[in-house]
Parts: sequence; structure tokens; C-alpha cells
Amino acid sequence: MATKKVKKVVKTESSSTVKPVAKKKVVAKKKSSVSKTASTKKVISSVKKDKELESKKNSYVIVDYPVENETIAGNNYVLRIGASTDGYVEVSFNSGEWLPCRFASGYWWFDWNYFKSGNVTIAARIVGSDGKVVKLSDIRKCKVS
Repeated sequence: MATKKVKKVVKTESSSTVKPVAKKKVVAKKKSSVSKTASTKKVISSVKKDKELESKKNSYVIVDYPVENETIAGNNYVLRIGASTDGYVEVSFNSGEWLPCRFASGYWWFDWNYFKSGNVTIAARIVGSDGKVVKLSDIRKCKVS
């Protein structure tokens, strides 16, 4: 803490002379908020990372239907995907582009039409609101006849 001397003039009634009196005034220096801010940011960043890791640990996504090695016949099929609610779900066929699913009745669904005959691999993923992949499912294999 720094001190600053301030002179104050005091008149006494008994004499007509003016006597200067030294009075100390305490001036508090402002502490640098930079170090606090930097450490606070580190703590907040650490907490966010911990929450993200915890969220990823508790996240899940699985292709419920079709079941492994199921043979699909017909012109259309509806995939059912179970997933935690950490974002939205997308599905990919044979490592192709990721397609959005719809949410209803506690599950994610994809209406699959116009598929070709042959062996197919299906993967699903959860994408967070920030656009980052939260969780990727295991590959599900099926056959289309």
C-alpha cells in the first residue's frame, strides 16, 4: 500500500497564525487484474474440458435396427438409432456422406429408400451443437436383397 502526504492548514482560535499540519492519506493501489483473469480463464477452461470429457463418457449412440447381419428386402426401411441427447444424430452408409436423422418417441430415425442390393455398413454419430463429433457408433453390417 502506498501513502501520500497531504498538507492541511489548521487555524487555531487563540492565535492568528496559520500552522501547516501534515496528515497522511492512505491511497490503495489497484492490484493487477491480469493475473487473476488469466488464472480464472485457465480454471474455466479446465472445468469446460472436464464437462466435455464427462459428457463424452456418458454419451452413447448405437444402431438398433437393422440388427447385425440382418437381410433387408423391399423398397424402404426405417433405421432406429438409440442415442443420448447431447446433440443431433447423423447416419452414414458404406462410409459415405453423413445424413441427418429425425427425432421421435425417444429415438432417432432415418427413412432409408432407394438402396442397392449387396452388403452394407451403417454407422451413426452424435454431433454437438458446436459441430464437433461427440460419439461415433460401432459399424453395423447388413445385407440388402
